[in-house]
Amino acid sequence: VDPELEARKRRADEEQAAQKKAEETRQASQRVENCNRAREALRQLESGLRIARVNEKGEREFLDDQQLGAETQRARQVAASECR
Repeated sequence: VDPELEARKRRADEEQAAQKKAEETRQASQRVENCNRAREALRQLESGLRIARVNEKGEREFLDDQQLGAETQRARQVAASECR
């Protein structure tokens, strides 16, 4: 029943709640960023244009139909999970 102890406990609880709120806000912001990136990637993949990547040797390689399909599916999955 010590008032100082209760005040410290209340401050600690408030700090913990503020940290939790900040983390939730950060995660929500990250989710929006991931959603936007996934949607943009999906637009590019579905545009019909040829998509190229740089391999480990520094050479450009174009995605074949199978790779393009896999990347499109992955972008759809990310969009579905991040764009709520």
